[in-house]
Amino acid sequence: MQNLKDAGCCAQTIEQICRLYGNGQIQDAIKMLRKHRCGLMDSLHESQERVDCLDFLVWRMEKEREREVL
Repeated sequence: MQNLKDAGCCAQTIEQICRLYGNGQIQDAIKMLRKHRCGLMDSLHESQERVDCLDFLVWRMEKEREREVL
């Protein structure tokens, strides 16, 4: 349960996964875990795109500043 909490699962998801696992529905529990993982990966990719945008903006501003110095 702690691992699921650490992975960002809400109480309802944790309960469902534990229930499925306890009932021997291992494949369904795995399916839920993979779904949660996909959501985390989507968030990660969105955050990476935002970081890339900021990096680009900083790069352009630095280039602009360099041109002003010359």
